[in-house]
Amino acid sequence: MSEDFKRLLKMREDLSGQIERLKEEIGDLQKALQQIDSLILEEGGFKRAEPPKEKAGAIVEEEAQVGEAVPIKAKDGKLLATTYVSERELRVAFAEDLSLTADIPPFQSFLLDRVLAGMRTSDEDRIRRGEIAPEEALSFQVEAEDNRLSSLTIQNYGGERRLREIRSSLRWTLERMYEKISSG
Repeated sequence: MSEDFKRLLKMREDLSGQIERLKEEIGDLQKALQQIDSLILEEGGFKRAEPPKEKAGAIVEEEAQVGEAVPIKAKDGKLLATTYVSERELRVAFAEDLSLTADIPPFQSFLLDRVLAGMRTSDEDRIRRGEIAPEEALSFQVEAEDNRLSSLTIQNYGGERRLREIRSSLRWTLERMYEKISSG
């Protein structure tokens, strides 16, 4: 196989992953819109939106999902993980009955090395430009027991847009990992 052919295959895989993540994000946005529509109907009208809160000169988005446990399931309904969100942290608890390990692709190569490390690099650039303080940069830690993934903790995920991107990437990654162990 030529190097060009291998690059094309890799590009195709990456684009397919992006399409899947965007489809998931569209689905999540549609669900959020439905929930908002339901709330509007319950209230019998529109409420005035409160302006975003400011913190140290920067606008801070209200995070509707803070404190909420959100399951991530495979297409067949199998629970893959549960995410827990706080104001500055996203914790992923992997399903105990699955034998997910960090060496099952695309966990390390895509989720950790590309998505999360890419966000961390972006934050490091923002630190150098003086846009954020060093303690506000994204960091992450993977915990495993007997080589089996138990949790992933992401500190300073950085707002709703990034949270959606991380969740979408996580869902896609876990689905691919589950497919590999199910067919294997």
